[in-house]
Amino acid sequence: MFLSRSWSLLGVLFVCTLMVGCGEADPIGKTVPVEGTVTLGDAPLKTGTITFHPDTAKGNKCPTIGTGTIENGKYKIMLGNKTGVPVGSYKVTIESSVPSNPKDEYSQSKSLISENYRDVAKSNLTADVKDGGGPYDFKVTK
Repeated sequence: MFLSRSWSLLGVLFVCTLMVGCGEADPIGKTVPVEGTVTLGDAPLKTGTITFHPDTAKGNKCPTIGTGTIENGKYKIMLGNKTGVPVGSYKVTIESSVPSNPKDEYSQSKSLISENYRDVAKSNLTADVKDGGGPYDFKVTK
């Protein structure tokens, strides 16, 4: 009898422990808004994607990248379901391409900007995201 009550009590304690400890710690933490413009020469880049890669060499330990869609030169970065990224240094990549045959959306794509912007090791674009966020504007070339 004592043994069955002990097991029951242990079961109740186990369930209570699970209920208290169920919430996972947020590995990303607080984010700040990150948005801005991307221009090709003096004109807004019509379409593309922009990615903020944590710069680990500068101490940024964010576990994931932030991405955004560029539409008519404007973008807003999302990190999972959060708007923005944590404060820190980032390397930035940008991709922008269109089908080589405008009449065939499945034709091989052609890049509208230099391929160097696609590669995190070659891109010279960076952003130091500060508290409060702000506009982070980038200018790219062909």
